Order: sequence, then C-alpha cells, then structure tokens
Amino acid sequence: MNGKRIKLIVLIIFCLIFLFPKVGMSLIEVFHGNDPIGDRGWAPGSVEMANLATRTGYWIGPPFGGGEYHFLYRCESTDEFNQALKTFAAIGAHKLELVVRNGPEYNFWLKENEEELSKPENRIDWTFTVWVPQNWNSLYNNPRSFFSSNHPNFKKPVAAPRVDVYIGGGSIVWEDVKIPKNLVVIDKRPGSISPKFASKGLVRGKVFDMATGEPIAGAQITLAKREDNRNWKEVMHGKTDEQGFCQIPKIPLGYYEIRVGAEGYVPRKQADYNNKRPEYHQFNLGLARPFYIKGIVTDQAGNPIEGVNISATNIVGPNGFGYQCVGDRAVITDKQGRFEIRSLPKGMMSIRCRGKSLHLKNSIFERYSIPSDQIRLTMTGTGTIRGKVVNKDGKRPLGEIHLNIDPASEERLGKWGSSGRLSEDGTFDISGIPPGEYIIGTRPNPSRSYYKPNTIKITVEAGKTYELEIIHAEQKLRR
Repeated sequence: MNGKRIKLIVLIIFCLIFLFPKVGMSLIEVFHGNDPIGDRGWAPGSVEMANLATRTGYWIGPPFGGGEYHFLYRCESTDEFNQALKTFAAIGAHKLELVVRNGPEYNFWLKENEEELSKPENRIDWTFTVWVPQNWNSLYNNPRSFFSSNHPNFKKPVAAPRVDVYIGGGSIVWEDVKIPKNLVVIDKRPGSISPKFASKGLVRGKVFDMATGEPIAGAQITLAKREDNRNWKEVMHGKTDEQGFCQIPKIPLGYYEIRVGAEGYVPRKQADYNNKRPEYHQFNLGLARPFYIKGIVTDQAGNPIEGVNISATNIVGPNGFGYQCVGDRAVITDKQGRFEIRSLPKGMMSIRCRGKSLHLKNSIFERYSIPSDQIRLTMTGTGTIRGKVVNKDGKRPLGEIHLNIDPASEERLGKWGSSGRLSEDGTFDISGIPPGEYIIGTRPNPSRSYYKPNTIKITVEAGKTYELEIIHAEQKLRR
C-alpha cells in the first residue's frame, strides 16, 4: 500500500467507522428490476409505493451511512403516474413532497456503459425517495458529532418521502396529472415562473444579517464552476437590492457552486446547484460578522512546534447550523508555535492539525468557541508499521485481501484505525500511527461473518518503525 492510499483510507475509517458505529458502512448499492423489497422501517405505506410494478430498479445511499432509498420508475402513460400518486398520498407521513423537474431523465445507475445511458430503456419518468429515520439521525443528528455540519441536512428533521417527476421527453403530460390534496408541490422548472425563463437556469435568493434578521443590500451572489480538482472559476454574479433580493436568470446548463458574500460579513457557500437541465433554485441565507481564533501548538513537553498546518473545520454558526465558509480557513504555525485564523462566524468549530510524523493528541470531538484566543493543541510523535502478508506457504495470498489495524481497546469511538487493500506484492508500509496498542489482521474480500483472521497485537511508540510478517488465514466455506 502506498502512502497516499493509506492516508485516504485512514481518513475514511477515522471519520466514519469510529464516529458512526451504528451506521452501515456500505457504499452505493444498486438493484435492477422490480423484485419485491421488504419494509426497512420507512413511513407507513412506503413499502407499497416501493413495490409498484412500474419500478425498473433502485439504489441505496449515501456512501458510508445508507438508509436513503431511491426507487426508479418508468410508466406508459400519465394515468399510470396518477395511480402511483394515489399510493404515494396514502403514506403516513407529516409531509409528502412532489418535485417537478425538467426531463428527460436517464439514470446512470441503470446504464451498462456511457453509450447506453440515453437509450429509451434507461429513461426514468419519476422516482420515489424515502429515508430510514435511524440512518438519517445517525448521520445528521448525532449529538456527539459535527462532522456533517457542512451538509444541508445537518440538524434537520428526517426528510419527507418525495416523488420527483421528470416532464419532457417521457410519457407523462403535466397538464393531465391529478395531484392529491395532501401533496406539497415544488416546481423546479424555471418555465413555471415565466415562459421567458424556460430554456436556462434561474437562481433567486434573499440575504439577511444573521444577528438582526435585516436584509443586506449589495450582497454578492456568485456562481462558480470547477475548473479542476482544486480550482473554481467565478462565471456569473448578481447583487441584492434594498430588500436583500437578487435574481440571476439565463444560467447556462452545468454544475455550479453558489456563493454569497457582503462587505463586513463572512462569505459562505449556499449550495451546489445542478443545472444540467434548466433548474429553478431559490434560497434565504443569513451572513455572520467576522471573528477570529488564536492559539498555540506544542509537543507533550510544552515545546512550540513550527510549521504545523491548522485548519478550522465543521464550522457551526450562531444559529446552530453549519456555516460553510468560502475557501480554506487554514494557517501555518510560526516559530513560537502560534496561529491565528480570521474571518470566522461566531459559533463553534473543530480543528484539524497536520504535521509530518505528528498526531493531534486532543480529542477529535473537542469543540472550540469562536471567537477564542487561548486554544492550546498538543501533538505527539507517531510510529510506522511495515512488512508483508503471506499464506502458510510463504507466498502472497490469492485474491483481494484487506489489511486492518484496529485499536486494541473495546472503546473505539473516535480512535485511530486503518483499513485498505493489500498491494500486489503483499507488502505494506503505514506511517503516521499514533502511540497505542493495536490489533493487526487480514481479511479476504468478500468475507463471511464466521471468518476468524490471524491477528497480531502490537504496541506502537513514537519515532519507532516495526517490521512484521502476517500469516493470512485461509477462508473455509461452511457447507
């Protein structure tokens, strides 16, 4: 395993497995066809909706959390869709949403390859989305975690069951749709506002002072497009009027990030804006006045550490919800180990420290007030484990093998861990391991619940490198 791969996998394990131990660790799961699916704990009546005969498939997300079910349907006529809406309206939920979008829609989960994406058999006329409440609350309402603070679902109630219908290029005629009275209709087609907006995207927003609630005149709303993995290009702008209102019409098709800023306020990202087909996006957004934090980074003996990268993350604004700042809020410690980060909203945040062969000793769950000028961070040295994995004959085991490093203690919440695929030659080299006791083992992929790996227990000390040979246990199938 190379260093870059290990660092990525460690980050995933560190932030997800040990932060959300009750949430499934699956990636996106895709299912084709309309074989019946059982109730997963959804709102009453959802299972009847999920198993309609017009379903062509479904997928489960989000990655590393699960619980969001997206069912995909294709129908022959508007009458079939009207019958589906009757089933949808019978779901026992406090709110039911019908979202109207421009079509046609060709769902990429159903495609075999890029060329087949726009084939008629891959067309989707409408979708049904429903959440398992336990998964939603574990991801977005976990009182011990703020790692999802940048997500629009953070601290929000469980999303209402939703139908998205795609008008244009399919078999549904919107004018013939019969909408049950208990559905909330959200029309995302710019043409529903006025025919003059029909062919391009439309963004409307209101901006206000988060502390006073008063509208902010002259705030700038910006649409930015990604140029590469790191850089964004601002392509369209608009300014709010005296009522804090701004409208940006005639937006070319594409994907954008909506940013909002004003003089004397901390600029923030409002949302990702998917305008691959003309889409109407509307928002109200508060801006906060800027504050700062100051602090110092030392080793365990109290000596200052220079050159550590300090970044403010998981920022929560004064209203208790996420405040995603535009750009990084990161600095490097000076010779006295001191740092200062400006242009932060009043509220709370987490801190990430990155230094070569160093690990932050402070708990990842620790929250820091904004403003603050007495933050003290302690970093420790780390160790390295390298070696190889062999079978009983001394050769690299066949197939896909995963190497796992887990904390030896039963309490793993928030502790460091690592998991990743074994390299082709069976060797591994993992650095940046915090001091402590760990259990190292391997597991085949796929693996059975009854599989018992060979494991090694090791105590890692700062500044030391450990050479290991791990004998992989073969997996025997039960009959």
